[in-house]
Amino acid sequence: MNVATIQITSPLFPGQVFISEEPQLKLKKDGTEKKTVCNKKKGRKSEVMPIEISDMKKLNQYFIEHEQWEQYLIFVLSCNMARRIGDTLSLTWEHVFNPATGLIRTDLLEIVEDKTDKLANPHINSACRAAIQLYLDKTGVDPSANHYKNHVFIQTSGNFKGRVITDDGYRKGLKKAAKEVGIEYNVGTHSPRKTFGMMSRMLHPGDYDSMELLQTIYNHSDTKTTKHYIGLTKKKIDAYYDDFGTFYDEYVTGDKVYEDVSETPVVSMDANDLRDLISAAYKAGAANAGNPDPSAHVDALNELMSMIDNLRK
Repeated sequence: MNVATIQITSPLFPGQVFISEEPQLKLKKDGTEKKTVCNKKKGRKSEVMPIEISDMKKLNQYFIEHEQWEQYLIFVLSCNMARRIGDTLSLTWEHVFNPATGLIRTDLLEIVEDKTDKLANPHINSACRAAIQLYLDKTGVDPSANHYKNHVFIQTSGNFKGRVITDDGYRKGLKKAAKEVGIEYNVGTHSPRKTFGMMSRMLHPGDYDSMELLQTIYNHSDTKTTKHYIGLTKKKIDAYYDDFGTFYDEYVTGDKVYEDVSETPVVSMDANDLRDLISAAYKAGAANAGNPDPSAHVDALNELMSMIDNLRK
């Protein structure tokens, strides 16, 4: 947290100055307080994971069977729109429905992301439409009430009935459901958002622009951040552990004799990474075609080599 340094003089100790540090509020561009909640516990790794396909089905069914319709709709929208939980919970029915027609919009009415202050208006796909309709059928909520200005996710029971569901409230409900259906890896409010990227990458293996598109969807600063966010980096790290386990089984426990091949310049990559590299090389070549300045070509080659180095790490 940012701190403000304040000088304090004391009449008991004339001539001495004491320094006090007080927390300094983080502000948005419009001057209002940026409400950033940190749930990280000291000494514990807090990274949450994307949700596996079979577990998505279990969670989806759990919320339906337990008639937890708010949790159900939040989960579906989070998976399909890849928004942060705070932005999802801030939605009003006007974001979802066009008041002029009374119909569900094609794209979500533009929102300003709380964390980045960037604009986003994700597409409302068929899964979102079906979930919204099921939610309305089961709860009897009238989205047109108050001229569509009411928040979508309102507590319908308990001590906080009538209030907007909080980030922490949803997180606790999601974690409880994950535990009930037998999910053992760390699941949190970012898990559905990460799941969107992980599954989109798998669903579009031949798309050269997949990483750049996901970077745009997430409003990340670079594709390396996106790869780590959606779990691709962890998959590569896990592969290192698995490869060493195989090596240990075969050459330490087993009878194979290892032949040392030092620093062999071999880079392993999956098909998607290879496509990304080829795409970057093609774009660099097209951008620098006819450019007589050799430094431009050297810079492009260095950028490509940097990509290869990142794949090796």
